[in-house]
Amino acid sequence: MADWEILYHNIPCAGRAEFVRLIFEEAGVPYTEPMKTQEEIRDTIMNNKLGGFPVMFPPVLKRGDFHLCQTSVICKYLGEQFRLMPKSEEEKWQADQVNATIHDFVAEGRLESRGAKSINYYFVGRLAFHGKHWVGSYHDQKEETQPYIDWFVKERLPKWLKHFELVLKNNNGGNGFCFGEEVTYVDLALLQCLRGCEASYKKGFESADYCPSLKAFKAQMEARPKLAAYYKSERYPNTHRTPTA
Repeated sequence: MADWEILYHNIPCAGRAEFVRLIFEEAGVPYTEPMKTQEEIRDTIMNNKLGGFPVMFPPVLKRGDFHLCQTSVICKYLGEQFRLMPKSEEEKWQADQVNATIHDFVAEGRLESRGAKSINYYFVGRLAFHGKHWVGSYHDQKEETQPYIDWFVKERLPKWLKHFELVLKNNNGGNGFCFGEEVTYVDLALLQCLRGCEASYKKGFESADYCPSLKAFKAQMEARPKLAAYYKSERYPNTHRTPTA
């Protein structure tokens, strides 16, 4: 029985927990997601009924009495646990930098899947998709927030993608991984980031001719045997993705 648990919303979309799932899948380490209802998540996590060291929001990593939240921190922790880290001390810190930058992009870019009825989105731009009301539903402010989405695609998305293109090219000319010759937790986070970009802004991503290394990297990562099998499995939140731009 798996002793690792991911505590997250029981919704048919990937969400921030997908960054965590990909590490388990690539490492070949079993895990479970025991939360069954939104009420259970709110009662257990947000009302601090787990006990032990406090956590605030899902996803939460749980192993026995050990709890950890904040997606970027969980990813780094699991990278250490499963030996998905760069080799040198300097590269470990640089990986930490890239990991933080990816999740800054998530915070600005909302590169996670969020659901509404049968339609799920990989929102790229929390502010862009919530231009009228920060915590309100995107579906209640589509018209008002569309100008922000258009602005994000034109002005912000290229800045982020061009940076990650440079990160890749710094190692082996962009032919491989972010660091060294082996996959790390940062590669898995970047993969999820790029899948989010493509799903939210299909036209914008496809027309981004300035990041060929990123696109080749995405295809290479998706073809890795364990990840390819995961994407076809029942464990994968197989959502209907509707691009927004």
